[in-house]
Amino acid sequence: EQAKRMNAAEAKRKEDLRTKKEAEDNVYDLLKNKELLEWSRSDSPVRMYLREMGQIPLLTKEEEVEISKKIETGEDVILDAICSVPYLVDFILEYKEPLVNRERKVKELFKNFDDDDNDDDSDDDTEEDENSDDEDLDSQEDVESNKKQKKLDKRAEAIIEAFKNLEKAKKDWMKFIAKEEVFDSTDEVEVMQHQLAISFKKKLLKEALIDLGPTSKLITEIVKAMETALKSDTGFDSELKRLEYKLPLFNETLQKNHEKLLNNIINLSKAQITSMVPEATMVSTYMEIKKLFQTKEASKGGFDLEPEQLKDILEQIKRGKKITDEAKTRMAKSNLRLVVSIAKRYTNRGLPFLDLIQEGNIGLMKAVDKFEYKKGYKFSTYATWWIRQAISRAIADQARTIRIPIHMIETINRINKIIRKGIQENGKEPDVEEIAKEVGLPVDKVKQVIKITKEPVSLEAPIGSDDDGKFGDFVPDEKAPTPVDNIMKEDLQNQIDQILGQLNEREQAVVRMRFGLMDDESDRTLEEIGKELAVTRERVRQIESSAIKKLKHPKVGKNLKNYVES
Repeated sequence: EQAKRMNAAEAKRKEDLRTKKEAEDNVYDLLKNKELLEWSRSDSPVRMYLREMGQIPLLTKEEEVEISKKIETGEDVILDAICSVPYLVDFILEYKEPLVNRERKVKELFKNFDDDDNDDDSDDDTEEDENSDDEDLDSQEDVESNKKQKKLDKRAEAIIEAFKNLEKAKKDWMKFIAKEEVFDSTDEVEVMQHQLAISFKKKLLKEALIDLGPTSKLITEIVKAMETALKSDTGFDSELKRLEYKLPLFNETLQKNHEKLLNNIINLSKAQITSMVPEATMVSTYMEIKKLFQTKEASKGGFDLEPEQLKDILEQIKRGKKITDEAKTRMAKSNLRLVVSIAKRYTNRGLPFLDLIQEGNIGLMKAVDKFEYKKGYKFSTYATWWIRQAISRAIADQARTIRIPIHMIETINRINKIIRKGIQENGKEPDVEEIAKEVGLPVDKVKQVIKITKEPVSLEAPIGSDDDGKFGDFVPDEKAPTPVDNIMKEDLQNQIDQILGQLNEREQAVVRMRFGLMDDESDRTLEEIGKELAVTRERVRQIESSAIKKLKHPKVGKNLKNYVES
């Protein structure tokens, strides 16, 4: 019985321990689940982004090559389809003038040309008035401007040359196509030679297109043009109505003007359309309508294909675009961790972490477009440069409240590097003279550059733990009088009143008006005082002389001596 009781007690003790442990585990799991729930519900987009990004597997070098080949295959399918339709080649050739005139950005349409990210930035908006007389900095900017202009000219020449090659290849191909219509030889060798010649010319046309490198945006515009051509009149009318719905045609005059525009819109320039519409906001819509009419008119005889053939080519372009887009998306998603790892090095430089990731992702997408797997490099090695360049450019352009030009950022970075080196080697910051000697700029210019690097402080910045104060509340107003000045002025006024109280009424009035002690604080001439007091000028002078004589007595003016000395 005793042993039975002991065993029962031991079993109960173990059961209690197990129950207690389970309860503790349940509490731990509850707390852990609560923490995970709070973490998953966190309003931090960074955590959500990193959690989703961590679920995407990385790529091996072999997988990168495989994806690159898929991109290449998709692009080859698209180019092969475009080369089958002369109108589509003409459609691309129409972009030559807008690109040369810089009406369209090169990087939006073609990826095989170096594009300056700051094409739209004007030089004068990066200058400050205080540096207008800075000859050295101005000369530096002139050099940068000349380099930029030479780069733009060189790029324009490359664009013109590439379009010339494309146009020549298209003409040569069309010549053989025209010969095929009248080619009636029955000799198999001649037929084969002719077919090989056509294939060769088409290959040259395709290579000319590859040299341009159409972007996804351009392919989308081509697809849209083909879809417009395939639309029935009902589809065209519905598209036209959709655009017309954007226009404020709420009275008869506007409707008549609209009909007049539609009748001749293909032949109207943008300037003519602008002069004919009542509001500038309507111009962009009318330009879309013009493009719609142009596409329909051009496609009537331009495609020179049956609708079924046109549909097949459109499907081929869409299929190639889908293959390319899916491969590029996979390549980009698998390297998002690389962007985050690089973006971490650029924190605390003026941009939020998410913005750094976003800019790095833009660089990553550009790297995907330009990656050449045949050179044997791993994609991450190639993409790192593009990601770093995109983040660095974003920090230079966006991190500061007042934008500083890129060439000035480079000078600032050189100066900061010299300062850091001086602190590491000597334990103190180098003098301005030493910095100027190393940078190769005059001392005054180095001081100006250092002054530019200082960040502006907002007057609305909160001050104090309760955020109940603003920085602007503590900034002194240099033009406003200080409390001490107000007290001194008030005391001086009282002293003057006491002293003038020893004079008679007429003497007080003359002295106050003569020396600007009245409310208007304006000095009056003897004649003006005489007119106000109805006495002669000479009499006013006599009264003034008598009053001054009394005020010069040592006992009278001794209290004003301190004010005169100060």
